Amino acid sequence: MPKIDLAAVPEKSGTNYPDPHAMKVKARRWKPVGDAGGLSLIGVNYCTIPPGTWSSQMHDHSHEDEFVIILSGEGRLVTSKGEDILKPGEMAAFPAGGEAHHIRNEGSEDLVFLVVSNRNEMDGCTYPGLDMKVGPDGIYRHEDGTPY
Repeated sequence: MPKIDLAAVPEKSGTNYPDPHAMKVKARRWKPVGDAGGLSLIGVNYCTIPPGTWSSQMHDHSHEDEFVIILSGEGRLVTSKGEDILKPGEMAAFPAGGEAHHIRNEGSEDLVFLVVSNRNEMDGCTYPGLDMKVGPDGIYRHEDGTPY
């Protein structure tokens, strides 16, 4: 049956970012609801971002599109082109190779959203201004290629 019991999906937390880039995101939590439903071509995560926490560092994907749907709370969407507030029912789309982005919870309650993306084994991310990138191998490196 395709129905997914959110309460039964194990929650994950934290980040693989190397220090010092982990601090602002380490309290984030997510439930891989797409995995729970057996999806293999798209990823769907139910994300909870506590107050004062970021969804990620500013990043852009090389081969994956991302789509965010705000369920509750309020987030500040920060992109390489500016900032905006996202409220429940609002959405944002990030095509692969597009604007660097992340969402900050500057409010007093949890920010909850769904993030949907295609899965591409060639995907990597760059992190503007952080001297950091990650390739398909999952290893975080400085811009010059040396590992963190």
